[in-house]
Amino acid sequence: MLEKSVSLMYERLASFFVDNLNFERASTVLEAGCGKGQLTVPLVKKVRRIREGVKWVALDISSGPYEGHLEVLKKNLRSQKRLRELVVTVDCDVRNMKFLENESVDIVLSNELFNELSRKGLEKAIREFYRVLKRHGQMAHGELSPVPENEAQRLVIDANALSIDTMQPKPEWFSPFSDEVAALMHKTGFRNIRTKYFETNVRWDYEGAIKKLKEWTVDPDFVKRNSDAVRRFGLELPMEHVVFCEK
Repeated sequence: MLEKSVSLMYERLASFFVDNLNFERASTVLEAGCGKGQLTVPLVKKVRRIREGVKWVALDISSGPYEGHLEVLKKNLRSQKRLRELVVTVDCDVRNMKFLENESVDIVLSNELFNELSRKGLEKAIREFYRVLKRHGQMAHGELSPVPENEAQRLVIDANALSIDTMQPKPEWFSPFSDEVAALMHKTGFRNIRTKYFETNVRWDYEGAIKKLKEWTVDPDFVKRNSDAVRRFGLELPMEHVVFCEK
C-alpha cells in the first residue's frame, strides 16, 4: 500500500511533465539522474502515446548509494520490449557528459537530481545541459521543496541531513531553492524560465515512517530522538517545485 502511493505519485508526476512540455516534435530526450526508473517508465509510456519512436537517454551515476540502480531499470525494461527499444541507459556523471554531442537532444529533464549536487556541481551540470540541448530545446527539473509546510515534512527534511546513505561530500542543502536554480539557468543563457508546483500527496503513518527511515538509512539516533514526533506526525513529502526553461 505504501509503495503504491509512491508509484501513483510518479504516475501523476509523469503526467505533469507531459502536460508542461511539448514532446510532439522531440526525437531525443535526456533524463538525468533516472535512478531505478520510477519516473522513467511511466513517462516514456505516456510520451509514446504522443509521439512514436522518441529516443530516451536514461542517465545515472551507478556508484555509492546508487550502485545497481541502473540494473534495476534495465531489468524492468527487459520485460517491456517496446520500451526497451526506445530507452538507452548510460552510467555517467551529469557534470561531464562527454558521450553526448553539442546540441544533440531536444528535451532535458530530471527529478530529484539537483539535491545530490553541490552549488559548484550544479553549475557544471546546468552548463552541460545547455551544451547538449538543441537551440529552442526545452528543459525541466523537479525537486522537493526545502521549505516544510508542517512537522511531518520538517521531519523528512531533517532526516535527510542525517542519512548515512548519501553521496560524498554531502551537498549543503535538502534541495536548492527554485530561485537559485532559476538564477543559475539565467546566468548560463536559458530563457523563458518559470516555476510550477506539484503536490506529491505522499504521507506515511508511524509504522510506514519507521520503515522508510530505515530504507533511507537515517542515523538510528535521529530515529530514537524523534520517535514521539514521528508517531504523532508521521512523515510527508514536501511539494515539488519544477523549474522549466528553454535554450
